[in-house]
Amino acid sequence: MQDYLQRVRYLLKNYVNSFKKELTELELAQIFANEQKLAKTAIAIAVFGMVSRGKSSLINALLGQKLSETGAVHGITKDVTIYEWEAGDKLQLSLIDTQGIDEVGGDIRGQKAIEAAQQADLILFVIAGDMLRIEQEAIANLQQFYKPILLVFNKTDLYPDCDRNIIHQALQNAEVRKFISPQEIILTSAQPKPVKVRLQYSDGTSQEIWEQPQPDIQSLQQRIVDLLNREGKELIAINGLRSLLEIQNAVAERHVQKLQTSTALVALAFLTEAMGLLLSPSQWLDALISGSCSSIFVIWAIGKYPSQQKYRWLFIIFVIAVSLGKLGFNYQVMRYLQILGAGLSIWLLFKGIIIDLNQSRASGRLGAKNLIAEIVSSVPANSILKRFI
Repeated sequence: MQDYLQRVRYLLKNYVNSFKKELTELELAQIFANEQKLAKTAIAIAVFGMVSRGKSSLINALLGQKLSETGAVHGITKDVTIYEWEAGDKLQLSLIDTQGIDEVGGDIRGQKAIEAAQQADLILFVIAGDMLRIEQEAIANLQQFYKPILLVFNKTDLYPDCDRNIIHQALQNAEVRKFISPQEIILTSAQPKPVKVRLQYSDGTSQEIWEQPQPDIQSLQQRIVDLLNREGKELIAINGLRSLLEIQNAVAERHVQKLQTSTALVALAFLTEAMGLLLSPSQWLDALISGSCSSIFVIWAIGKYPSQQKYRWLFIIFVIAVSLGKLGFNYQVMRYLQILGAGLSIWLLFKGIIIDLNQSRASGRLGAKNLIAEIVSSVPANSILKRFI
């Protein structure tokens, strides 16, 4: 198996070295954070769901200790909270507890929720019964972040076996399957209700007490550990690349906007060349002016945008300018043809840069797209990455 983590780190470093002047401080900080995450093989798991679905109880059960406040009060978790989770030796894990989606109108597009989803490598979406429309919409919104999602059916101890099975089957309907496959639905009981037990003493007396059963989360814990041990490094690599992809698209967009507002530069280049051609006393000087102006513009474009090397053919303006005179064209006709050719070549180059930047965003030598596609093609057909990438 290839060391994709190392390749992504190498790509991040090279991209910063090549485009540092083009990046904002926030983008540089984001790339640095991703590089550190890759170096530590750190995986973040975000927990989403409505209030009172047992998100905090689930986190407590996974952590094996009561760190997150739980209770019947509506909306216990007021902000995003991060906990370190010691679940294995190979990976460094953290759990992110988020505010209930119904506390923000079912919208996971709030700033805190967006940050949690972007930071996460894996998402646990917690429900406690039949899935509501607001929960389906929230899961659909989470799809835009391209992160694997496990659907956790919590509080199963509250249902008789027959009802629990019916709900489980309903969660596998065609509507839900658009977002979650049956293999990605896990049943848990993070904080089972106390049960009454009778204690029988040796003297013949007995006593009834309420006993708190142990959390039933083994299937979820095993699913997470198996998933991360099998595909954890690929998850981190792809999420790091997706973060870089967003930055690369933003950088390309800024270039396009700058170019679209640089019509004055294009007009100045054309006017300079046109005036030089009109005022020059000979056809050889015409050729020199036309070729020099166009060449300077092409060299600038190739230097700033390496993808424009294909426009080197514009250097043939030299040859055309001289050939027209040699072939016996009228001197004035040739001059106007040169001006027309100069304007057309500059316009084509300018438009070509914009088109190429839009079409080749993040897919060049330092682009994230190609490596993402390579990683996805390398994982098994049943990989969760195949479903969400």
